[in-house]
Amino acid sequence: MSSENLAVAPIKYLRIDRAQFKLRTLDIEGLIAADHPARIIWEIAGTLDLTAFEQKHKSRQGHAGRACWPPQLLVSVWIYAYSIGTPSARAIERLMAQEPGMRWLSGDEVINYHTLADFRVGYGDALQELFAQMLVLLDSEGVVDLGTILHDGTKVRALAGRSSYHRRKTLEKRMRQARRAVKELDRRAEQEGEGVDARRAAAQQRAATERVQRMQSVMKQLKKLEAGASPSRRGEVRVSQTEPEARKMKHADGSFALSYNVQVSTEAKSGMIVAIGGTTAANDIAELMPALERVEQNCGQLPERVIADTGYVTREVVEQTTQQGIELIAPWKDEQSREAGGCKTNGIDSEFASSKFEQQADGQSLICPTGKVLVQIREYTKEGVAKRVFAAQQSDCSQCAFQPRCCGPRNKYRQVERVIESAAMQQYLARMKRRSVQTLYKKRSQIAEFPHMWAKAMKKWTRFSVRGLAKAGLEVLWVALAYNVTQWIAVRRAAA
Repeated sequence: MSSENLAVAPIKYLRIDRAQFKLRTLDIEGLIAADHPARIIWEIAGTLDLTAFEQKHKSRQGHAGRACWPPQLLVSVWIYAYSIGTPSARAIERLMAQEPGMRWLSGDEVINYHTLADFRVGYGDALQELFAQMLVLLDSEGVVDLGTILHDGTKVRALAGRSSYHRRKTLEKRMRQARRAVKELDRRAEQEGEGVDARRAAAQQRAATERVQRMQSVMKQLKKLEAGASPSRRGEVRVSQTEPEARKMKHADGSFALSYNVQVSTEAKSGMIVAIGGTTAANDIAELMPALERVEQNCGQLPERVIADTGYVTREVVEQTTQQGIELIAPWKDEQSREAGGCKTNGIDSEFASSKFEQQADGQSLICPTGKVLVQIREYTKEGVAKRVFAAQQSDCSQCAFQPRCCGPRNKYRQVERVIESAAMQQYLARMKRRSVQTLYKKRSQIAEFPHMWAKAMKKWTRFSVRGLAKAGLEVLWVALAYNVTQWIAVRRAAA
């Protein structure tokens, strides 16, 4: 055909025929490779004792009722789902029709999302036992070293949104609305009598009653938070109407959101998570000792050494870890940064902070920045911490040009407190000055922070899929299981 005829001829397209029928064969075993993670997860789940997940099952052979999905399948599905970054039960149900690993696990069947969602949060004790069994398995394979534990925390957004976060005035209004709805349904039921749809009326009544109960829980949380706030701040206290346990927390990117504080303990050899938990605390100051309790519960022993960052260290923590025979490696927050808030509160310039007063060799006196002497006037103990109090002469301070900046607006002369460090504290401070310990601490971030990066950056798990602290604690266990299995697969492949 000439080029002229080719230019005017109609274009030839492939025909799409959607009316045709096709029969296809499916090799389910051939959907995934022999070393696919789904196969390995199924294999691992098959080696664990899952009888604790069977206690609630009512479907029994020889009795009426529909057959149920085996725990090995549901455990495998959830671990695999979190390992591929799919924490939604509805999304998993959709994936079972298309994702090869999901199709292989379920035998190309589809598990209803209700079943998946209920299983995720319905077996707390069994899930905790499963996590402990996994650690025993990893220990038997020589994968973990339980002697050294590294600890860190991260904030994860709660399911509740910003629009659910209200002050007392709004919450009381919502409570009144909920109660009026219940009364209105009762009134309708009395007036309409037998003419009303009984099932529909019962459902409406149940929903309205549950709303009142939720609001009562919200008001209880609000009252608790208000009790812990200063009188000037009580009017600013807010609580989420849909998730009252969630707390407003600051994230690493500087943003604030309703969140939970996820605490992760990792062993040093392979970076496996040995303990994980969720808390409503906005900071980490009181979280190290509960984390060590979780480690002991899961592993059957306390570690010889724990490495954490400066946000976890207090004198009380130093004393407790020393009593338990645990070597604590964590930087001590310098006195200047610790006293910054106190200086601001008392109206004292940073140049005259307590750390600027030099202690004399006799230990009984201090020298202020202008050269005046402060002598010890008493010793006292508060919350288990012994302190010395040093005071300047009132005549020295009244004649000093720096008196307003040094003493603040409320004091005529300066007093300085110094802690009498215990033997455990002195031992800890000396330990942290050793170069070998400082070198060991530098390895903390690459091990302790990797689980956060894996979950939040690699698997996009930046928000909980469930509501409430109890359910959030179960979801973090699923995340930890998926992380550990993924890491174990990597270790096995590296060793092969």
